[in-house]
Amino acid sequence: MRFNLDEYVTVHERVERFYAKYPQGRITTTILEHNAETGFVLMRAEVFRDPDDAQPAATGHAYELRSSGHVQQGSYVEVCETSSVGRALALLGFEVKRGIASREEMQKAARKQPPERTPAPAEKPSPVQEKPSPVQEKPTPAAEKAAAAAEKAERPTPPAAPARAAAERPAPAAAEPPQPDLDAQILQAAGELGYDPAKVRKWVNQKFEVTGGLGSLTDHDKREVLKIFREQARPAPARAARK
Repeated sequence: MRFNLDEYVTVHERVERFYAKYPQGRITTTILEHNAETGFVLMRAEVFRDPDDAQPAATGHAYELRSSGHVQQGSYVEVCETSSVGRALALLGFEVKRGIASREEMQKAARKQPPERTPAPAEKPSPVQEKPSPVQEKPTPAAEKAAAAAEKAERPTPPAAPARAAAERPAPAAAEPPQPDLDAQILQAAGELGYDPAKVRKWVNQKFEVTGGLGSLTDHDKREVLKIFREQARPAPARAARK
């Protein structure tokens, strides 16, 4: 599935329109989770239309991984903060064309998609050349009579049918061990990072904009989630001790 990025607006456009409409408003962000070793960060943005508002008018959440791309290697926290602000402003109704996601989020999603394969041209079958059948000469009447007499005199008796050996029943093939489903693998990998199923469901709903957790994802998306958790579970390289 390809995206038309022109149908999505940038976060800074939403921020400009917010302060133009609410000059006294404010936007705050909070880090909910941050693991410096694995490079995982989860943030929450809150949008207030008036300084006296006790509760935010809208909130937005986003997560980011340091290993997601070149930009995230050095500023994954900043990228996460931008995404959470963009989603909070979108929920408040600022510049929503195609959906809640901002153009920055859709650009990141587009980079993760595999390139489209160009189908190979079909090969044309080579024309079949028919060989001309040889011309058979018609035998003479005398030759036909001689051939018929010889065939009648030397006609062999049919051979006896060989005895059939009892067929051995092939042994049934050993059943392959059942492979664990993707949901179980994801929950196991998340458990190694200290995430319970409820937290995994919340994280999946926020990332893929769904409400049913893993049950709402395709196998392709589940394999992507499993890859993310397994990469986080890898031990970080040992740091050299300072002399």
